[in-house]
Amino acid sequence: MKENPKSLFLQPDVTNENPAINGDPNNETAFSIIIKPFVESNFHQIIFQGLFLLIVWVLLFLTIPVAFKRLKRFKFLNLEFEVDNIEQAAIETVEISGTKAKLMAYFTGDDASGRTLEFLFQSAVDYKKVLEYFLEEMQIGYKNHPINGVFTFEVNNNEALEKLSDLIGESMETGDAVIYNKIDENNILKKNYLVFYYSYNHYDYVTVIESYTYSFDILDKYLFELLHRTIAKNIENIEYMVALTNIEDQSES
Repeated sequence: MKENPKSLFLQPDVTNENPAINGDPNNETAFSIIIKPFVESNFHQIIFQGLFLLIVWVLLFLTIPVAFKRLKRFKFLNLEFEVDNIEQAAIETVEISGTKAKLMAYFTGDDASGRTLEFLFQSAVDYKKVLEYFLEEMQIGYKNHPINGVFTFEVNNNEALEKLSDLIGESMETGDAVIYNKIDENNILKKNYLVFYYSYNHYDYVTVIESYTYSFDILDKYLFELLHRTIAKNIENIEYMVALTNIEDQSES
């Protein structure tokens, strides 16, 4: 008698004592079955946080011309504006935020999943190669208008850069990307940094994004975090389907 190959991947969790899962099916609700796992997912929380911040940012800049009419200078995050140009600055900020939102949508869409599939080799996908590929695409997206942000990047396997050890340690401890912008933006000898420590499939990766001219903000933080986690999720889905297909082929032969 042949076993169903899907049962090898869909084993029931016998250690979970939650009655809403293993108990009486009548105790389960639509919320616990569908909504709750979706909302509690760390992956989806990153997307929700980024979108919420984007909405707040846009609404804030729509109200700036009225609320801060008497100010001579206005500074928000890493952006500083003169009052005479505040309406134009608001428009540019919305354009920048919209461009980053489009990048978020791209990384979580089918096109990015298809590109990830192209890196499949012998039933596995190299996480670092995929990450570097999409970081190169992000370089192009940031370099163009309206962001106009030039940066370089480096992805290290199991290596800690001594000069950034404090930022790497903070990212390891919090699980979030860490931003360090230089105090004097006119100092061309100093760099701005965005550092993210991420562990996937028993390998540790340290991604360092650095720029002499572009100051990173919280939207950049969410965007780079989302990129790392989306790649991991896409690779897991691809490798799962390949493994499932191989088992089905073996069972039929």
